[in-house]
Amino acid sequence: MRELAGRMRAVDPGAGAALQVIAHFDALVEARAGLEATVRAAAVLAGCAAGLVVPDRRLRVRVEPDGRRAAGEPGGFSVPLPGYAGGLVWLDRSTDDPGQTELDRVVVERLATAVRIVLDRTGPGLGAGAAGDPAAVELLVDAGTDEPTRLRAARSLSLASGGSFAVTVSCGGARPAGSARLGDLDVTIAAVAAARGTRSATGPSVGLSELPASYEQARLAFRLTADGEPGPSHVDAVALGGLLALAAGCDTPAAVAEVALLERVLAAHPWAPETLTAVAAEPSLRAAAAAVPVHHSTLQARVDVLTAELGYGPATAAGRTRLTIALALRRFRRTR
Repeated sequence: MRELAGRMRAVDPGAGAALQVIAHFDALVEARAGLEATVRAAAVLAGCAAGLVVPDRRLRVRVEPDGRRAAGEPGGFSVPLPGYAGGLVWLDRSTDDPGQTELDRVVVERLATAVRIVLDRTGPGLGAGAAGDPAAVELLVDAGTDEPTRLRAARSLSLASGGSFAVTVSCGGARPAGSARLGDLDVTIAAVAAARGTRSATGPSVGLSELPASYEQARLAFRLTADGEPGPSHVDAVALGGLLALAAGCDTPAAVAEVALLERVLAAHPWAPETLTAVAAEPSLRAAAAAVPVHHSTLQARVDVLTAELGYGPATAAGRTRLTIALALRRFRRTR
């Protein structure tokens, strides 16, 4: 579909864009994207606010074109959701608006189709005998799920209403039992950290109503796991503390400049990634040398070279802090 869309753009730009929209929503459905991610895609594609309302599920989602969730009433161009009384999806652009185009119609119609698929998949059919149902996991980590549905989903997974549970996201290796595949990640909810794949991260242990927050923190922490380079294969969000806040600022001018400096140094020396990762993680240069492993005098020589090129000493207290932040910003920028 994407290849066809590319060819169509050369012949008919409007038709090519429509095919790309269709392909985008098809990919979201295949990846089992949730409701908010689906609405966010519509808002970004259309360049205006998008939303959905499903009274029976007590769902109301509105996302701005910059991807932020915001409060607001439905308005503009809407399409009903058959089978869901009063349910509709919408784009906040009036049919009288000169900016309203045929592409908007494609976006909102594909949004309606994708939303119905998600609603049907996570519907109230959840019940006894559904243990391990991926739909239950998806409902529990969705901030838009109402409380009765959340409790029903928890019961189907044998999760006590008063218990504390952590969300683990992973990829690679065998899929954990009772997990749901959301996007590129396997998502598991358990009282203790679930079985890990090649890369994984765990959010904080929370009650049922806070599971969406644990899921979001686990996803942020997962972005700091190493993918084909030195670094941790599993990350605990609680241990990261304030480092997770760096994700929101990884595109600021200061962050871009800091990462660019680090990238230049990493590209100049094949041994730099492993060396800097060890220096940031270990309590001393001797411990870092053992982790690499190289003789401590060799590591000291490397650090001297890196100090000259970075403009700060990565082995000093202040330098190690700056290096840790720079490495985290680099991972956040590489793993959107």
